[in-house]
Amino acid sequence: MRRKREPKIYATLRRRFDVGELKRLGFTRDGSQMVKRGACRTVYATATSHNGLSWVVTPLVRHWR
Repeated sequence: MRRKREPKIYATLRRRFDVGELKRLGFTRDGSQMVKRGACRTVYATATSHNGLSWVVTPLVRHWR
């Protein structure tokens, strides 16, 4: 029986982004976080925030930009 591959986990970026920067990078709001989607609506990266002003990005694929 073949095991399902777990997605690789990449380190959260130290740099903080604001909403304008995330929009320019292609992020869209998805509930309480922002996500960047690619082909076939695959999630490339997620961004989370505690205060709504500064966001930290966690990539889910290697070349997410």
